[in-house]
Amino acid sequence: MLSFELLARIRKELFLTGSALYETIVAIAERVNRKVHVLRLHGQATTILNQTHAIHRQIGQRVAALAAKPAAGIHPVAPSELASLHDAIRTASDRIKGHQAALQLVERQIRELKVELAHEDLLTMQRELGLRDAAIERVVVARGAPVIGHPIGEFDLPPTTRIVAVFRGPFLLPLSHTMTLRPDDIVILVGLRHDLIHWLPHFQHPAASKSA
Repeated sequence: MLSFELLARIRKELFLTGSALYETIVAIAERVNRKVHVLRLHGQATTILNQTHAIHRQIGQRVAALAAKPAAGIHPVAPSELASLHDAIRTASDRIKGHQAALQLVERQIRELKVELAHEDLLTMQRELGLRDAAIERVVVARGAPVIGHPIGEFDLPPTTRIVAVFRGPFLLPLSHTMTLRPDDIVILVGLRHDLIHWLPHFQHPAASKSA
């Protein structure tokens, strides 16, 4: 017969396992929801751009039609037609401004969601690297740091160390060997801990490092 102590232990283990599984499922669901939201926002942005292009096309067609009348020998454009076109252009301008404001809002939401997704990826990578004596480091490039003005492809990084992301303000920049860093850029590095400790000063004040 199982003792009450053993039953309590089994119950506790099952509870902990169930809680961990639940947290994992919730985390996956949240990540999927973010990605779906990003796709929906991209769809909204495409719709807004298409609507803006349609407005431009409609105004262009009206202007072209009025301009073609004198050339085709048709009676000159009447003042009422010009007034109507002016009103249409003013209305179109107001609509386009509204579309631009909506597009800026959508783009800001997309950037925020992508930063959240990137942050989650970095946390997951940090946990995995911790098992291999490796780590992820986030460093803000200081003014006058040795790395400023040099293409990152020229950095003499050890084979175990990589620059995996560069943020400039709210923007995640595409990496390339010709990219140069600026003050206040946020650089994400991955590598062995002792290599990172050696290289982090290169992104900081010149007093902390002499060369890049």
